[in-house]
Order: sequence, then structure tokens, then C-alpha cells
Amino acid sequence: MLEIQHQPLESLKAKAADPRGAALGALASANMGTAGFVEYRSAGTVLIHGPVARALPAARALGEEMRCLLVAEDDGDQPADLRQYLLARGRPRLNGYLGAYEAWLDTDEGPRSLAELVGGGLKAFDLVLDLADAPLMTMQKPPLGYFAVGGDEASLAEALAQLPAMVGEFQKPRFFAYDENICAHGARGMTGCTRCMDACATDAIRSLGEKVEVDPYLCQGCGSCAAACPSGAMGYAFPHARDLLGGLRRALRAYGDAGGQAPALLFHDDEWGSEVLEAFAERLPERLIPVPVEDVGSIGPDIWLSALAMGVSDVVVLLPDAVEGVLAETARTQKALFDPVLEALQLDSDRVRLVSGQAALAVWLDASPLHDDHGRRAGNFSIAGGKRERLQIAFSELYRPNRDAATTELPAGAPFGQIQVDRDACTLCMACAAVCPVEAVTSGGGEPKLLFDESRCVQCGLCEQACPEDAITLEARLHLPAFAMPQTRVLNEEAPFHCVSCGKAFATEKMIGRVAEQLAGHWMFQDERARRRLEMCEDCRVKDLFDEEGNSLGQ
Repeated sequence: MLEIQHQPLESLKAKAADPRGAALGALASANMGTAGFVEYRSAGTVLIHGPVARALPAARALGEEMRCLLVAEDDGDQPADLRQYLLARGRPRLNGYLGAYEAWLDTDEGPRSLAELVGGGLKAFDLVLDLADAPLMTMQKPPLGYFAVGGDEASLAEALAQLPAMVGEFQKPRFFAYDENICAHGARGMTGCTRCMDACATDAIRSLGEKVEVDPYLCQGCGSCAAACPSGAMGYAFPHARDLLGGLRRALRAYGDAGGQAPALLFHDDEWGSEVLEAFAERLPERLIPVPVEDVGSIGPDIWLSALAMGVSDVVVLLPDAVEGVLAETARTQKALFDPVLEALQLDSDRVRLVSGQAALAVWLDASPLHDDHGRRAGNFSIAGGKRERLQIAFSELYRPNRDAATTELPAGAPFGQIQVDRDACTLCMACAAVCPVEAVTSGGGEPKLLFDESRCVQCGLCEQACPEDAITLEARLHLPAFAMPQTRVLNEEAPFHCVSCGKAFATEKMIGRVAEQLAGHWMFQDERARRRLEMCEDCRVKDLFDEEGNSLGQ
């Protein structure tokens, strides 16, 4: 297990005797785990793409240290040394990552691999310097080793300084952990939840039909996929949520033991956020504890609510100035979805705050923003289990029974709610139970019953799509008693229909009546024996068919 030693702000280290200093000391000594590592190997072969006037000087600048190959997107001038670098002309297609970039040119004979044009056994390019006005890769957070600088001279100078350092063997954490068994992405050809793919700034997540796949080489640890995932199938692993919450619990205990009251947390990126907060150190409220993490995009609702349940008065997430658009949008979406959840728990929605950038931080600090929670009880509860379990425990800890506020309507897209079943239309075929990824909808075993556990439902919509009778509708809501005391309830039940031959219950009376009605005009069911076969279980139906065929052959 990797030990991640996030260091407290330099200006606050010396204050270890005060409550916040004690908390920061506990955080700095916490051991955080990861799901493993991803390795890259780069030999320093650089593919440079763009107009000759930009690309050739860049190749000359790097040529003494690295192997540069140029794909010119124009005819340009023909300097004497152009042939030394020129590989092809045109606009290639590109994919890959550090040490494994593949590029093709579309020709009259079909796509040609640029690596094969180089020859010498080259299979891929290690690095890409893209000087074109329209970049070859358009994801919001491009892969490691890809530099899209266009015509910006400052960005080019920075890239030329970084490229030589990207030769050798490199290692980064495997940021995610994926449990396909509770993934609500799809089932039986239907698509349900796509939140992780929608939230990914690196295009690292793709659909495999019923499940998804994450390319660990493209993933850069944004964490928004884990924050947006309703079931917990996609989790953050640098660190795991249980390790982060364990570290927070020890820090809060140290804070309380040192005499601190009403602690508040401010999550920030370890690099950008630490630099910004150093400048604001003297303005930070004494009870505001900075918590450095790899990426604040990973700090989602389960962490917010668990921290509040631990007795924290406020949770602040500081987003970087240059945060990718999809990551900021994911954070805002989760906040909007959970504002009514906080209100249902009789907590002000601004107990969780998103602060976007340095300027917004200054405004927020001037507003004296923290809630006065002196004497508020800190919960002592398990932090084991997955995301839904953490949310359920947090609800149980924070919920104060109030009959008027037991149920709260939530906006569409919220990961909590119930399903409504039209009992007149439902035939209890159990197609909904067959596709439910989290076992919120289940069958009654040997009885014709449809059961539902609201605490498990993630509102993915697969049950609604699977119902052949259009008998199911979704209702996003938060019914807190369902989480305080999880239990199944009956959505529909029917009298069983017993096989007319052996007496075994195998369907419902409504289902048999519906099938008989639909097949009434079919030529195969015009005689009485064939119609009676519809009222038999599968075993007796097969037996009766063989008996009828045997009698026909014997006549």
C-alpha cells in the first residue's frame, strides 16, 4: 500500500499545539491507499504536427535531444533541413497516451500508419507536439505526453522545456476502482446510467454494452466519475473513501482533544490549492481545517454527508481556477441534486459550498461564512462499505424524524427515489427484476410478488425500459424512513395460476389470461388441446406435445 503523505500548509505547521494544528498533524500522518499503479515508457520519439513555419523550428529546438518526426499540415516553405524531419503531409488521426501514440493518415489506398512509414520497427510515438490551430485531440483534459499549443509562443516554450524531461519510465497511481456487479450502465441491450462517461474529462471511460471500461492510461484521477456514480460501482482509489474518512475521523478527534469545537473542512487540490491557501493563511477561520487531496473532483456527496455526520459544521470544496468545464459542471450538478437532500435533513444547503477559484475564495472568506455549531454531536459510526452504505449511514445519523419532512421531492437525475407500478397493466413477468443492477427490484421467490427496497434504488431507469407493459414510472424523491429502516415492500402481487396437469404454480392468472387473449386468433391454438396447453407449466407442456406427436404417429 502506498503511503501518501499530504503535508499541511507551511504557515500552519508551527501551530501544532492548537486544535487546527493537531488536526493537520493527524492528517499528515494518515496512511492512504491506492488500487495500484500504471507504468509508462517513453524513448523520446516526438511526432510534431502543424504548419511548417511553426513545426520546423520546434523540431530544430528538440532535435539534438530527441528524435523528432514532422507531419506538415501545409506545403509551406522548403528549407534545406526540412527533409531531415519531414515524415508526411496532411492531418493525421491520433489516439493513445505517453509512450503509445498511434497516428494514421487517410490515403486513397486506405489508412496508413505513420509509425510504419518511419520503419525500423517503430510501433508508436512517445510524445506529440501539436502546433495546429485545430488540435488533433479534443478532450478537455488530454493524455499525458500530448501538448496542444497551437500558435501560442508561451505555451510552446513551456512544452519545449517539458518534453525532454518526459523520456524514461514513469509511474502514476491507478486512480479508480470499478465494481461491474453494481454498475447501472446497461442490461440486455438497454442503456441506463451514463453519469461516469458524462463526467469524464479525459474520455477514458467507454461503454461495453452492459458495463463500462476505464482506460487506466488515459485516466488522470479527476474523480468526477466516482462523485457522479449513483451506485458506487465507480470509486476513487487515491485514496479509497474509507481511508480518507478514516484520516478525517482521526483528525477531528485530535482537534476535539486539543479543545477545538465546531470544526469545518476545506478540501483543496494538493498542488494548486496549497499554493493559494498559503496566501490566505492568516484569513482562514481558526476552526477551518484545510484537507489536501489529489483532486477535489473526487470529493462527492458521500464524503460531504459523512463529514457532516462526524460533527463538521461546514464542508467547503475549493475548485481550481483552471478546472476543466465538465469537472466543474459535475460538481455543480451534484450540489444542485443534494441541496434538497440537505434541506430534508433539516440542514442549510450552504453547509456544503463549492468555491470556484482564488477570487471567489476571497469573497467567501470576507462573508464570515461558517455555521455556529458549538456543541453539535459527532456521530460514531462505521465507515466501511460502499457509497450507498455510506450515504445510508449518514442519513441515519443526520435524520431527525419529522413527519412533515419525511419525504422530499428531488429533481430528475437524483440517485434516490421509488418506482410506481400500474397494477392493472403489470403481469408480474419480472423483466424489471431481471435487469435491476442493485437488487432494488426483486421477485417474491416462488410467489408471484414484485418487491422493492427504496434504499437501494439509483433511478437508472432500466426497469422502466425493460417493462413490456409500460407499467413502470420513476419518481425521484428522498424518503428518509426508507434509509433509516431499510425494508422491502410489495409493489404488486397476484393470485398464482396452477398448472392444469400437475398442479404446480408457474404463473399468474392475469398473465395466463393475457397470453390466451393474444393468441386467440393464432392458427396453432384453434383446437381445445392446444389452448389447454397454454395453461400448463413448461414441463407438462413439453410432455403433452410429445404425447400428441406419439399418438399421431401410431395412428
